[in-house]
Amino acid sequence: MRDPRWIIFVSRRWFSGRREGGGSASALLAASGIGIGVAALIVVLGVMNGFQMGFIDSILDISSFHVRVESESHPGVMGTDEALAGRIAAIPGVVSVMPFSERQCMITSPEGRSFPLTIRAMPDDAARRDPAMMKALGLEAKGQWNSGGLILGAELSRFLDIAPGTLVHLLVVSSGGEEGVEARSVEARVDGLFRSGYYDFDFGMALVPDSSAIAETLFPASAGRRWSYGVKLADRYGDAVAAARIGSALAGTGAEVESWRDYNRAFFGALRTEKTVMMILVGLIFLVVGVNIFHSMRRAVAERTEDIAVLKSMGAGPDELKRVFVFDGLAIGAGGALAGLALGLLIAVNVNQVFALVESLVNALGTLAARISGGLGNGDFRVFSPQYFYLMEVPVRVLFPEAFFVTAAAIVSAVAAAASAATGVSRLAPAEVLRYE
Repeated sequence: MRDPRWIIFVSRRWFSGRREGGGSASALLAASGIGIGVAALIVVLGVMNGFQMGFIDSILDISSFHVRVESESHPGVMGTDEALAGRIAAIPGVVSVMPFSERQCMITSPEGRSFPLTIRAMPDDAARRDPAMMKALGLEAKGQWNSGGLILGAELSRFLDIAPGTLVHLLVVSSGGEEGVEARSVEARVDGLFRSGYYDFDFGMALVPDSSAIAETLFPASAGRRWSYGVKLADRYGDAVAAARIGSALAGTGAEVESWRDYNRAFFGALRTEKTVMMILVGLIFLVVGVNIFHSMRRAVAERTEDIAVLKSMGAGPDELKRVFVFDGLAIGAGGALAGLALGLLIAVNVNQVFALVESLVNALGTLAARISGGLGNGDFRVFSPQYFYLMEVPVRVLFPEAFFVTAAAIVSAVAAAASAATGVSRLAPAEVLRYE
């Protein structure tokens, strides 16, 4: 019996016989468990990737860039070091270089409400230097950038009840060797709003053109000025090589170079840990299903004892008989995993429609229950209400490597459970079984 086709034939016949005899419930339950686990993991990871990558894109476009270069200007020198920016831009792989300066202050509305704020001054031609950043801020198609006033985050504007055209006060505290600590109040006009979709930026940042009177007051030339150069790359994952090249090109200038991975190490580490823990927790489904398949195959081996003895007496080896059950487990695992993959992708792609359907059903049931009890249903249930979550819809990004890994892990767990359960085949003695001993 060296023709491998008989293994598949016997496995198919035994599987069909189990289905016709009503013993396929355990196999169906195991396949369903695998499918649910795969679908749940794909949807959870897709939504998690959507949130995480949305945050990462906003941070890279607006805050950390792909590489940040810090440079200290000398007192009495105002403006960016265009020669330094040109040396960075000449490095292969660099797409854009955005000079900017930041400082902390306190903003106060006409009604007296105050909040800490980060002011960022950028060149007047910021839209030309870094179109991606201006697009992320929602300023690419607006003519408000060069107005000379303050561009405020939309959420901070709502919190302080400030509209474009409002005059606000900025409290700035600075210190110097001779002057000591100095506090100044600067009046500024809000000329526009930006919305990036990242709450920390929309609630705690303001932008101002570098040539404006506000920037000249906030960043006096006599006190020196620390410039940052946000560098965007054609491939953000090539940041290590680009940072090394930038460091070599700026050797001797005193500039500090830092990639986006180092700049956001704590934040990205927390996201990675969150995803790892989620995969472990949801992946326990595969462990439970594997135990189910193991016991199902153990029972199948016990039920097929006589058939196994006959096949052994005809020359079938223990490894060949073990493969029969392994193919059975492979069928269960592959069927459940592929079905779960299809279901998970379907739900992930239409997750916002699924949430909308759930919201409609809950609101309809709430309205019906309220009418039965004589009241009125408000029908305002939201899974992700904008009152509590800073988003209009749930972002989803399903990554092929993760989907492939989840599906493969599900199949491997089923095959491993079947192979472990079939180890008892080698201990069966055909003579003893056929003599009913």
